[in-house]
Amino acid sequence: MSEPTLASLDRKTLRDFLAVLRELTQLIGEENAILAIPAEQLPPELVRRKEELSERYARLTVALRPRTSALAAAGELDPTAMEADIRALVRRVKENQALLNARKAATALRVEAVMKALAERERRDATNYSASGEARPRGACRAAGLHLSA
Repeated sequence: MSEPTLASLDRKTLRDFLAVLRELTQLIGEENAILAIPAEQLPPELVRRKEELSERYARLTVALRPRTSALAAAGELDPTAMEADIRALVRRVKENQALLNARKAATALRVEAVMKALAERERRDATNYSASGEARPRGACRAAGLHLSA
């Protein structure tokens, strides 16, 4: 078996890069579909796979960058097609970020609502006790205009 040539290694790197690029684009599309449903949870294995592919994509990008001109000159690389594939990935990543930001904002609103409700309950509970810590009669609290729901 002969030693691999630089050109054959470049072609393999290009094939690996394109395969990872397409798989990552597809996987992020799947994640975006899940994120679009507010109550749906992301499967941990999907998140792990996305992280693995992202790391591999970054490594292959670094490895391929200095070789793209030579691959294009040799007819191995279609720069227009590769650019279109990369743009598709970038669109999906931007959509992914927007969906994740929307989820974070919704979570923050829920947390804020819970915190406000707890603070209001503590405030209400505090008005049900005298300065000495003894419970006030319920009638005295109602006369003060308070309504207890708990």
